[in-house]
Amino acid sequence: MKEDNIYKAISKAQGLIGSVTKNAKNPFFKSNYADLNEILEQVLPVLQSSGIVLTQCPQITGGQIDVLHSRLTLIDKPESFIESSTRLYLPSADMQKYGSAISYARRYSILSMLNLRTEDDDGNSATKTPTPTQKKNMAINKAMDKLDEAKKNADIETATQIYEWAEDNDYVQVIDKHIKLFGE
Repeated sequence: MKEDNIYKAISKAQGLIGSVTKNAKNPFFKSNYADLNEILEQVLPVLQSSGIVLTQCPQITGGQIDVLHSRLTLIDKPESFIESSTRLYLPSADMQKYGSAISYARRYSILSMLNLRTEDDDGNSATKTPTPTQKKNMAINKAMDKLDEAKKNADIETATQIYEWAEDNDYVQVIDKHIKLFGE
């Protein structure tokens, strides 16, 4: 069910996303971070299935200050949105640095607007116990793969079982995929 209030929709999306995995290393600071592609891979499918569209674009304010403008909007109710502007700090007039500043601001803007945390993936994940978020994401991915297989094999019974399981667990992405592949 699509929400008619941006805050309810974001709250639901937060529960489905949980946290974002840090997948990249910054050798200069000897730290890990979630790169933009990782954040988008984990966030966009949930936002889309929750009826939320994310837009981000750089702008220059009236005071000639570079900012990144981010907005989360309900697709079916565009008057319901939240937005944020993040100042882009540019050490020099260099397009490479400008692009880096935009990417950096996009990452942190998405994480902060959705109030998401990041989790380390330190390479020991094969021996570590998966977090609840990782377990949930693995279950969703497995269900999505099984739906593809059921479609390929015209296995309506398995598809129906997956749909019912997804409804019981409120896994909107799986329900949406079932509807796309098999109809309602």
